Amino acid sequence: MNEKFVKVEEYIKQLKDSIGIPYIDVVCCKNHEVIFRYIAGDHATGKEQLYMYSCSKVITAIAALRLVEMGKLSLDDKVCDYLPEIESAFFVNEEGEKECVGEQMTIQHLFTMTAGFTYDLQAPPILALAKESGGKAVLRDFIAKFVETPLSFKPGSRFQYSICHDVLAAVIEVVTGKKFSQYVKEVIFEPLGMEHSYFDNSDPQVEDIYMAYENGAIKKIDEGKILLPTRAYESGGGGLVSTVEDYLRFADALACKGMAKNGYRLVKEETLQLLTSKQITGLSVNNGFTCVQGDDYNYGLGVRVRQKPTAWGLEEGEFGWDGAAGSYVMIDPHKELAVFIGMHIREWPFVFTGKHLEIVEKIYKAL
Repeated sequence: MNEKFVKVEEYIKQLKDSIGIPYIDVVCCKNHEVIFRYIAGDHATGKEQLYMYSCSKVITAIAALRLVEMGKLSLDDKVCDYLPEIESAFFVNEEGEKECVGEQMTIQHLFTMTAGFTYDLQAPPILALAKESGGKAVLRDFIAKFVETPLSFKPGSRFQYSICHDVLAAVIEVVTGKKFSQYVKEVIFEPLGMEHSYFDNSDPQVEDIYMAYENGAIKKIDEGKILLPTRAYESGGGGLVSTVEDYLRFADALACKGMAKNGYRLVKEETLQLLTSKQITGLSVNNGFTCVQGDDYNYGLGVRVRQKPTAWGLEEGEFGWDGAAGSYVMIDPHKELAVFIGMHIREWPFVFTGKHLEIVEKIYKAL
């Protein structure tokens, strides 16, 4: 045990024992070196494969921004220029009339979740396609189904947590001419040595997943693991399976101005500045859901972005995201430091709200 981090380890163990968390893995990396790791869980090895859910969004955003760097994609481009099906997108106005607004939707709207989509993957057209295809329909097959039901609002007029990153993944497929999973494997996973990460659900050997309930109980569940309409659906917003060690390699590169430990340039430094620029101005952002870490955050291009420093050392510009099973990434470019917390509990806010940031605070105080 590193004496500097004794209080951090004690706090994590206390959380596990008091809340009943079956597994938690906390790791911190500074300037390419792991300076702290603590794994609490019965028989845990640190190699567990986890459903990362919305932590997927950060990887999808970086994958798309690489195309922006290359001039193959622009934030101002119309989505329907890549996905013609989107042109038929509509919403119902206050007079009850349908307004076709598909041509107004841009790539930036996808990044910022202001396109008007919802997160309803149980909508009748989506469920019907999944059934008709025998569970084999792929992401692109579903794009036309997304716009058979009305958008919630005109693109750009509101913020709403949604399937925008799934649509962005489909755009990536069109631009690259490759499956989303293959492109991400080639430009992110393989160069960074993320050998146990994938979007294609080809080998779903993930750990047991649990569910937290409002009464504080945590129980193992057998169904509803991937939260996707089909296993062939490669979700840019929630389809990543990875390990704590793998995801940390990605987070570490972002913390170090886009440069990985092995010298691979993941993204340019100016791209990271764009990623973390405040995007939601004059629009309501429900931080209680979209940025669970608190009201001190706004939204960038697919990541939460801290807007004010903390008294204990977290500065403006820290960014990251979390996932539906409790995994959490925090990237501090000022200190070239990244923290990743791996968990596997759906509905974790019932038992863990605020605890991610408390772990980070204790790590910072130990530095």
